[in-house]
Amino acid sequence: MQRRDFLKVSGGLSAHLIVGGSLLSVGRAEADTGLPVAALKARLDPKKDIVLLATDKASAAKNLSFNKRTQIAPQLRVIAASAGAVSATILWATENGVGFAVRSGGHSYEGFSQSPDLVIDVRGIAAIKLSDNNKSVSVGSGANLGSVYTHLWRADVAIPAGSCFPVGVAGHSLGGGFGLLGRPFGLACDSILSMEVVDAMGQIRTVSEQKDPDLFWALRGGGNGNFGVVTNFNFRTSAVDMVARFGISWSRSVAQAIKIVQAWQQWLADLPPAITGTLHLDTAPGGRIKVHFAGLSVQSESKLIAELKRLQRVAGAADQVSTKTQTFKAAAIVFDGGGAPQVFMKGKSDYVIDLLSDQAILTLLSGLQRAPSPISVLFDTYGGAINKVASDATAFVHRGETKYSIQYYKEWNSAADSDADIAMMRTLYASMRPFVSGGSYVNYCDLDLGEHYAKAYWGDNLGRLMKIKTQYDPGNIFRHAQSVPLG
Repeated sequence: MQRRDFLKVSGGLSAHLIVGGSLLSVGRAEADTGLPVAALKARLDPKKDIVLLATDKASAAKNLSFNKRTQIAPQLRVIAASAGAVSATILWATENGVGFAVRSGGHSYEGFSQSPDLVIDVRGIAAIKLSDNNKSVSVGSGANLGSVYTHLWRADVAIPAGSCFPVGVAGHSLGGGFGLLGRPFGLACDSILSMEVVDAMGQIRTVSEQKDPDLFWALRGGGNGNFGVVTNFNFRTSAVDMVARFGISWSRSVAQAIKIVQAWQQWLADLPPAITGTLHLDTAPGGRIKVHFAGLSVQSESKLIAELKRLQRVAGAADQVSTKTQTFKAAAIVFDGGGAPQVFMKGKSDYVIDLLSDQAILTLLSGLQRAPSPISVLFDTYGGAINKVASDATAFVHRGETKYSIQYYKEWNSAADSDADIAMMRTLYASMRPFVSGGSYVNYCDLDLGEHYAKAYWGDNLGRLMKIKTQYDPGNIFRHAQSVPLG
């Protein structure tokens, strides 16, 4: 259902909401929730904005989030169709002491876009408009990455963002936004030219380098549910037509796999910025380790092949090598990691500044082999345009000497398996503490970080973030378990 209407009825009867195909009295809604729903509805556009109660038939589908482990049903969900609706909902919530979360794609690993009370859902703000000269694109914060890519393909342009099409553009970009165009064009947050933001006072701001530059700085890497609700982005686009897609794999003993990972690390030092890729480490039959590196180059396939040959000269001949020149559209579809719409999962992350030693790699590979069930480990290549941006130029701090990030990722099928599978992840992660920087990627949020989360996510940028938080949200209404603390 795409709309909700207030209906005035005669004879002294109460107003009603059309909910889930039936009529539900506002009086009953307020009795069920204890919230002044009628007052909220009066501030919204009944033809565009949608208000859902937990008991509504339409709520179940809208509540679905990527991580089934963290999913909860709010008492109230507002699917806003405009910045004005977001503003009205924020003001109503603060006036009535109602806590809330902000949702776009619903892919927060720890469920920070979930709330038992109110969810401000921006999926109603999803328009995408390419500029006349194709050099920028306006994107509503409720759009997902797949929708953005699809809109831009026909103009042979893109924004450098993630590979999973269902992920919301907002959370991804505000947390940094690594993707397979990262080394030639930077992170998603590096291409943001301006944003429309609803602040803690309900004021609708347009922020950029020229206007509210501190807030603009903070939102690029520190913006997930911390400073306001971004309702629209204006991104700079990058020209991308044909790309060269690649994959290269080895299946080797642990001792041989250590040498391959070491060679890969050394090879990265001279890797052209045109190439971005992810190294996958998985267990294989016979006590072996599969090492698989895949990604894209925005230069010619011949230059890519030369680089893969250079890698094999130090790592040894691969079992499989494939390259293919194709449109970015075709390549992006191959790399779409959207997968199942819902899973039980846990993610953790690290950043590597000093190359891993043989002992560190042995620890990681041995840990993968000891795990009772498979854990995926992925190394995302940094460098190039990502590292050319100064660590303090945006709130995203993991640049400079950063070589790559490590993501530890696990999915399972039943809630009954959650404790055991999370324990596996913790064991592997703990074993790597002596060998890594201590930094973590905020888009792979991890409640296990405890009180150290803010330093892990934002490093030396934390102090400035806290000051900006105090300036723009002194009442701390934008908060969750790992939000930026007040200065």
